[in-house]
Amino acid sequence: MFRQKNSDLRRYEKTVLKYEAKPVETGKILFYGSSGFGRWKAAHGNRPLEEDIRMKDGSPAAVNHGFGGSTMEEGLYYYDRLVKPWAPRAIVLRFFPNDVSWGYTPEEIVYLHSLFVHRAAADFPGIRIFICDAMPHQRYVNNKLWQTIAKRYNRLISDYCDSREDLTLVDQSRFPGFYPDPEKIGDYSAIRQDIWQEDQLHFTQDGYDIYRDLFLNALDELLQGGCNA
Repeated sequence: MFRQKNSDLRRYEKTVLKYEAKPVETGKILFYGSSGFGRWKAAHGNRPLEEDIRMKDGSPAAVNHGFGGSTMEEGLYYYDRLVKPWAPRAIVLRFFPNDVSWGYTPEEIVYLHSLFVHRAAADFPGIRIFICDAMPHQRYVNNKLWQTIAKRYNRLISDYCDSREDLTLVDQSRFPGFYPDPEKIGDYSAIRQDIWQEDQLHFTQDGYDIYRDLFLNALDELLQGGCNA
């Protein structure tokens, strides 16, 4: 049986209140996840996600609701406050690293994603949801256990995305920009070492340049024309 592992689902309440204090922008692509999105901001010395992810005509396309070291369970907890009021036309979900740190299994993480998907599909019929697989990180290049867990999650979340027409997998683990050797794409131990901050977990601006390209590619169809196209 599934058991909650994080005893304080409100630990990022201050960040959530800051998002709620901003004007609600409906009809955008909502990026929802942990610090990979949460640090894609000028406050962290990076060009903001909203500037990087735009419609082909240059109009605004995205809203960034990434928050801290959040887990998918916290993403569910704040759904009614950080997702539903924005009535997004598409959602990009990026969780996993912190979930593993809290002890969630790959099966539990996929299950929590399925709960999120069912809620969003009920609230916004026809919505497109993009789910990221396990992101490579410099910190884990020599951690075989983490890589085994990540690959297990990748198989499960890929199968889940294949089971529903409204889901699309964002294959972070095999994006060529993260690997200097094309023959080693997908090998977590062979990722680029020059795009990380000192903590070995978060991107420098060069890393976010690659991340931008990944999502522009994944969302290409949605970024055609004007924002309401």
